[in-house]
Amino acid sequence: MPTPPTAGSRGRGRGALVLGVLALFVLFLAARFPYQRLLPPLLRAASAASGAQIEVGDLGLGLGWRGPHIVASGVRLRWPAAPELVLDSVRVRPAWSPAWLSGRPVWHVAADGAPGAWAGEVAGDRVAGRFTGVDTDALPWVLLGAPAPLHGLISGGVELARSDGAFTGSARLEGAEGSIDLPGLPVAIPFETLAAELAVAPDQLTLSSSRIEGPLVTAGITGTASAAGGAFAVWPIDLAVEIEAVDPALRGYLGPLGIPVDGQGRARLRVTGSLSAPYLSGLTR
Repeated sequence: MPTPPTAGSRGRGRGALVLGVLALFVLFLAARFPYQRLLPPLLRAASAASGAQIEVGDLGLGLGWRGPHIVASGVRLRWPAAPELVLDSVRVRPAWSPAWLSGRPVWHVAADGAPGAWAGEVAGDRVAGRFTGVDTDALPWVLLGAPAPLHGLISGGVELARSDGAFTGSARLEGAEGSIDLPGLPVAIPFETLAAELAVAPDQLTLSSSRIEGPLVTAGITGTASAAGGAFAVWPIDLAVEIEAVDPALRGYLGPLGIPVDGQGRARLRVTGSLSAPYLSGLTR
């Protein structure tokens, strides 16, 4: 004889049925939601934040375990006199945040394309997330009035909050197989690994720690760049650098500048001036 259902099994069955009905209801609402109406205000907000003209090739709806989300494909960002950025897809959904209770929308944004990928939370006063495999040469450095100081693929994270129109927070960078190329350096410095921690203030960037390792040099760098207005390349800098010059030619470059180099190619120097016109001097131990 079949075993009669118990009260517990009947309760679980009813619970599964209720959940199934709710899931179908949410799916029905998502399918009928006029998400196309969200595009104009989202584009206006993104354009105001980035200063770019933004075009979207197609707009649709995606479903995931975190709920429905808007999917924009063929997204193009254009700035005057700068290469355009093309993103294969941008996925946007409401983020789980108590900020919604106070009327401050927070969105989870995931994007990927030729320039790299991003996943994180974006609000009117906050940006936090992680970027991976960003091609630094594809970024619009012309907007900062400077050529790209880094070449290669960079990953890392950022957490910024805006107050009184300015951002403060922190960022970290990680890279492999790239180079540092500043106008004041005699040659581009290739690296095999790069790691850096940055503190962001309205009028200053602070490099709290960084390390590069490559075939020419291994170096640790700390210091500041002051946002004194004008192009990024002319911001005043004050950096302390500890290096181990692997390449003999680099050792020969430092000697005539009055920077002592020991037998292992190690030296300590201070870099002032600006990124476009650095001034190198020796540091005492």
